[in-house]
Amino acid sequence: MKKTFKASLTILLLMTFIFVAACGKSGDNGNAGEGKKGDGVVKIEFFQQQGEEAIQSAYKAIIDDFSKEYPNIKIEMNTVPDSVKVLTARIASDDIPPLFTDWPTQLQFKEKVKNGYIEKLSGQPFLDKVNKSYLAMTPAEDGEYYSLPYARNYMAVYYNIDLFEQNGVSIPTTYAEFIEACKTFQAKGILPLYLPLKDVGHIFQSTNIAYVPGGVEEMKKVVDGEGKVEGNQAFLAFANKLNELTTYANQDAFGASTAMMQEAFANGQAAMVISGSYGRGNIKLANPDLKFGAFPLPNDTQETTHALSGVNAALSVSAKAKPEEKEAAIAFISYLARPEVAQKWSDLSGEPSIIEGTKYEDANLQPLLDFIDKGQVHDWMASTLPGNVVTELYSTTQAFLLEKQSPEQYLKNIDATIKLNAGK
Repeated sequence: MKKTFKASLTILLLMTFIFVAACGKSGDNGNAGEGKKGDGVVKIEFFQQQGEEAIQSAYKAIIDDFSKEYPNIKIEMNTVPDSVKVLTARIASDDIPPLFTDWPTQLQFKEKVKNGYIEKLSGQPFLDKVNKSYLAMTPAEDGEYYSLPYARNYMAVYYNIDLFEQNGVSIPTTYAEFIEACKTFQAKGILPLYLPLKDVGHIFQSTNIAYVPGGVEEMKKVVDGEGKVEGNQAFLAFANKLNELTTYANQDAFGASTAMMQEAFANGQAAMVISGSYGRGNIKLANPDLKFGAFPLPNDTQETTHALSGVNAALSVSAKAKPEEKEAAIAFISYLARPEVAQKWSDLSGEPSIIEGTKYEDANLQPLLDFIDKGQVHDWMASTLPGNVVTELYSTTQAFLLEKQSPEQYLKNIDATIKLNAGK
């Protein structure tokens, strides 16, 4: 929960910061708070929304380094389950963390900006260190910037390089080749694909974007009351493909979580998994010796294949924070934007940094990033659809697979789910 100072200390702390602002040395990028020393210690909560072990460990390592350089600032990281719901509830109760991660391309973030909850960061020198193409994805509706975009993410197929080589399987570039690879592994007693259908959300998003180019926009028409997906041939093909994937998956798929999938893949129990960049670090933690690469989940042709990729959790400051909290938060964000710090975070977390001067040190994943750089990508659904609609579509998809509904019924249910939750 949010850390606050006793009222009797507020004036003392504010005077301390005024003093260190006048006497402290300048930092490497000229931001307020950079390099300043003082006897007072400001504690700020860092509400960090990514629960993966590797990502949390990476932030902890950076916080430890930061505290040595800035002993007057104490960053207390807080990561909780259902962080999106928790943060929404805290904002509603006027308990906004001074520093938090969020997703600046999503509709929910833009609503927070419009309601005055997030501090404007336009003009901060650390924004100059962000890859320009990804920075361009993040302005709010007023054209201003309210976050430091720190990494890009992706959904892809991770594959066990040794199993592919030992069984003479080539990297598939079409859906038909992907299914042939699954058949080859299955015939040899190797689990082709581990699916975590207990956590079906990201599987739904990545397969829909892969198999239905323009599908998110079609669902947006349903949100706006201007269309339907029922009878849409591309969506029917998507439903059939999603069904087919389950026939090559683990028998306990509906009880399997994302963490279980990552551990199973790390231990060589499956040839492939559909996972995000966030999973790479956890897989490497579980088995540092595993050789694995990645390729985009293929559609019928390379030309119609699209990968799910966007700006990952970025860092923002509460507009409601105290002046000393804002100063401390900006000091930490400025520190994170240093190329050498961003590189360390990327190496530890497994996430590809978008800070200029960093490299993604994994040659086996470079072909995927090269594909993404060509532009055949789509952002996460919540950048186009209301977040509650996306969440409810997860349950709709899980029911489709678990109850073995017909593809036709699934499409009707998608329409019904969207209309029920779109607030129209």
